[in-house]
Amino acid sequence: MEKQFIKDLRVGDKVKTLFGVVKKNLANYSPSSSKAPGQFLKLLLADSTGSIEGRVWDGAKDKARLFNEGDVVTVEGSVSEFNGLQINIVQIEKYDGSVDFALFQPCTPRDRTEMTGRLKDLIQSVKNIHLKKLLLLMFGDKNIYRAFINSPAAQKVHHAYIGGLLEHSLEVAQVCEHIASNYKDVLNRDLLITGALLHDIGKIREYDFSSVSFEMTDIGKLVGHLVLGKEMVDEKIREMSDFPQELQLAIGHMIISHHGEREWGSPEVPKTMEAFSLFHSDLLSARLNQFSGLLKKHTNTDSSWTPWDKFLERSAYLPNYAEMRSNETETA
Repeated sequence: MEKQFIKDLRVGDKVKTLFGVVKKNLANYSPSSSKAPGQFLKLLLADSTGSIEGRVWDGAKDKARLFNEGDVVTVEGSVSEFNGLQINIVQIEKYDGSVDFALFQPCTPRDRTEMTGRLKDLIQSVKNIHLKKLLLLMFGDKNIYRAFINSPAAQKVHHAYIGGLLEHSLEVAQVCEHIASNYKDVLNRDLLITGALLHDIGKIREYDFSSVSFEMTDIGKLVGHLVLGKEMVDEKIREMSDFPQELQLAIGHMIISHHGEREWGSPEVPKTMEAFSLFHSDLLSARLNQFSGLLKKHTNTDSSWTPWDKFLERSAYLPNYAEMRSNETETA
C-alpha cells in the first residue's frame, strides 16, 4: 500500500493508506441531527508530516472496538472540509504488519543538527563553573542526551512532535537571553539559561516517545515532569562534591514553579526573578507554537478566522499580510 502523507491531502482526495491514531472518542450526534440519538467516532490521525481529524459516521461503536490509541490503522475514505480538513472514513482497522514508526510520528520542522549545535553553544556560554559542570554532566549522559533531542515537549498541546522538547527548550532559552540582557544588574543570566535548558528535562521520563501517540508513562502519570525534573537535577548534583546549596535551591525552585500557578500544576508560584522570567518565557514559547500550528492548519480561504481552539480558548485571525506588503511596495 502506497503511503499517502497528510501534508499532501486536499479536499476531494480519496484515501487508502496507513495512519497512527493519536486520539479517539465516541461523540453524540446533535439532537437536531437526523441520526440522533446515536454516536459517531472522532479521531485524530497522524503521520510524520502532521495530523488530521477523522470521522466515522456509520457503525462507529463497532469500528471503535477494532483499534486503540497508539495503533497504526488502515484508513479508507475521502477528504472534506469542515473547520479544517478531515477524512470521512468508510473503513478502518488495526494494521498488524511491520511498520517504521518514524513514518507515523510528527517531527520538528527544524534542523536538529543545527539545534543541537545551538544547545552546545548555550552550555559553553555559561560562565558559572558549577552551573556549566551541571549542564555538561546532564547532557553528557548519553541516555539523557539522546532522549532530550528526540522527545516531544507535550502529548498534544505544544511542540508535540519528535524533537519538540529540544526546540521548545531552545526557544525558552532565547527569550530568556533577551530578558537577561535587559536586567543585567538584578538577574543571574547563567542561572536563567540553566533553568531554561533543564526546566522540562523530566519530560524524557514522562512520555514514551517511541509510541505513535506519545503516551504518558506510569511514572509520568503518577509523579509528573516537574518533580521528575527536579529529581534528575538533584541526582546529578549529588555527583558533584562542591555544588552550592543556594544554587541547587534556586534551580529546584525554577523547575517546580515554571508552570506559574498552582492550578496549572506548579507546587509553588515563582518567587525569584529568574523563576518568574522562566515561567513567562516557557508560556510564550508554548502559546506561540500553538498559534503557529493553528494558523498553518487553516485551509479555508473564504475566512480569515481559524476554527475555535479549545487550548487557546479562541479563534485566531489570519490577515492577508502578503497582500498588505504588496500594497506597501506599490505605494513606495
